[in-house]
Amino acid sequence: MGWTYPHGVDRKQLIARRVAGWERETGETLVKSTCLKHCFRGSVFSGVLWSVWQRTFTTDGREVQPSERWIQCDLIRCLCGDWGYKGMEESMGPLYFSCPLGYLDFVPLDRFGGNAEWRTQVIEHHRRRAEKRKRHAAAV
Repeated sequence: MGWTYPHGVDRKQLIARRVAGWERETGETLVKSTCLKHCFRGSVFSGVLWSVWQRTFTTDGREVQPSERWIQCDLIRCLCGDWGYKGMEESMGPLYFSCPLGYLDFVPLDRFGGNAEWRTQVIEHHRRRAEKRKRHAAAV
């Protein structure tokens, strides 16, 4: 999957677009996707937008299919003044591991599935960072 550069948006607008929910009707079923949580980790010109999504399927107000949840990873960057993104989700095993640990709990593997190997790398990433902070604090 390549990069997408919407016309005339700044970083804040791009993030707002990427976390905006949507709904549509498929026959009598209302399919609704909602961003439950999101955060941006990065710098002025690039970063990663982490988000947790939920999709529900209802007919006449009752659930007709189990809801789905997943963790989304959008790489965001500015190239020649234009902001763009590359969207990935956990199942793709993105090579980025700064996903907040709480997001893993919010999308349990046993209920919603996901990528166990990637989650292990996320946990290890946070463990290494915590260790590094402890060493730094002890040295000060």
